[in-house]
Amino acid sequence: MPAAVEEIAPLVRQQSACVCRGACLLALLAIAGCVSPVQTKPRSPLVRPQLSPDTIVLDVFIVRCPLAVPEVNEQLWSEIDEQHIPAEIRRRLALNGFRAGKVGNQIPVVLSQLLELNERPPPGDGTNKVELGQLATEPRVQRRHMPLRNAMRGEIVASEVYPELSVLICRPGDLSGQTYCQAQAVFGVLGVARADGLVKLELTPELHHDSPRQRWVGDQGVLRLESCRPRTAFDEMTIAATLAPGEMLIVGCLPGKPGSLGHHFFTTCKDQPQQKLLVVRLAQTQHDGLFAPPDETPR
Repeated sequence: MPAAVEEIAPLVRQQSACVCRGACLLALLAIAGCVSPVQTKPRSPLVRPQLSPDTIVLDVFIVRCPLAVPEVNEQLWSEIDEQHIPAEIRRRLALNGFRAGKVGNQIPVVLSQLLELNERPPPGDGTNKVELGQLATEPRVQRRHMPLRNAMRGEIVASEVYPELSVLICRPGDLSGQTYCQAQAVFGVLGVARADGLVKLELTPELHHDSPRQRWVGDQGVLRLESCRPRTAFDEMTIAATLAPGEMLIVGCLPGKPGSLGHHFFTTCKDQPQQKLLVVRLAQTQHDGLFAPPDETPR
């Protein structure tokens, strides 16, 4: 019996070693199966961050052209939907030298030419070549890419600072005037995104005037001291439009109303009399009506 045991012992040790090697091999295979062979590259700090879910992006154009040209005051407005603005608001705007309307995704030819959409050179090597003579003059078209938080206020500056500005304000059955010091025309901007992808955009004419003053401002339940200029808002002339991505809100003036609020917003006489046109395009919104729950669909 002892001799038989001695003969069997090497076979048992050999089988045990094979079992251990097999178990180790299986463990290594299991570990290898849990590790992906593709290694992710570290994220570059220069990558553009994703927009917040409640962000609205606007393209803001301010176009300069000679005063009272027919293409801007007649031909262009014949292709703009002014009926989108309620009749009472249109009447108040007209009394004070403004006019406003909406443009769909089909851009009128005159507006396309004014915005120089077909005249911009294609992108080259990434360098901007500017003639020295162009640095002394303002561009005919100014463009600003404007991200705006949902239901949060923004501002569009519409004029230079007037040392002294006398304005006539017309209301039904009433005409009043006031003089402002260090006044600047500004539009208060408010965009409210809807679950169906549309945005209600509001532009309120305002005059910011006098020297900055400190005041307490509430922000998300916290009071903070802010230095800002006093402002007079003309809420009765707020221009509201419902836009889909790609649609535009157009605001201009009536050249035949000198001294009006619209005249001071949209005309200038630096070198020669000019008028301006404000174009606000809804470029992007984070809301998509296809994925909105049924109970969130606006009525």
